[in-house]
Amino acid sequence: MRRAIDAHHRRDERGFTLAELLVAITILGIIMAAIGAMVVTAFRTTTIVSNRLEGSRAPKLVSTYWVPDVEGATTVVVAGGSGDCPAPSGAISVLVTFTWQQYPSQTGADAPVADPGAATAATWWERTLGTRKQVVRVACTGAVVTSTAVVIPDIGVDGVTVDPVDPASDHFTIDVAVPDRNQADKQYHFSVDATRTVPAEGPPP
Repeated sequence: MRRAIDAHHRRDERGFTLAELLVAITILGIIMAAIGAMVVTAFRTTTIVSNRLEGSRAPKLVSTYWVPDVEGATTVVVAGGSGDCPAPSGAISVLVTFTWQQYPSQTGADAPVADPGAATAATWWERTLGTRKQVVRVACTGAVVTSTAVVIPDIGVDGVTVDPVDPASDHFTIDVAVPDRNQADKQYHFSVDATRTVPAEGPPP
């Protein structure tokens, strides 16, 4: 009887065989590989979606500032000049400066009269921030900065250009390249154009 009990205990304590362990490890490896592939795909999809959202947001953000600036400007100076707004930190160069006069509200048949104070301006600066290049719009009245906005947070290798260089033109285009790893050249290119509607010699009728 004692011999039968000892034999039963030995059978219970023998554990897994080598073949069973190999099968378990193989199955576990297959499961981990599948989970790893799912995680990699999820991260890759998130990156692609993020890049596409950033690429689609850039033209909207540029248009928000570019179109009103061009349409309302009485003077447009490509590459800047003496009327530039103060440079932000890390500034490299001026892309363009828009200037206009503020006109007080008028009633009746009175023609609007230019505010005798200093003209308002908006300068689009290119600057460096760490390893990135940005486009920053600085608005000012005289030498006093009234607002600063980062219009393009990250510029691509091809950079930003403003056309035409001819200041007499009423039509202006900004060509922009922003990083996009989904594209063949790792950049997303777009253009925003607008036409000046305010006569250079004075306020609109």
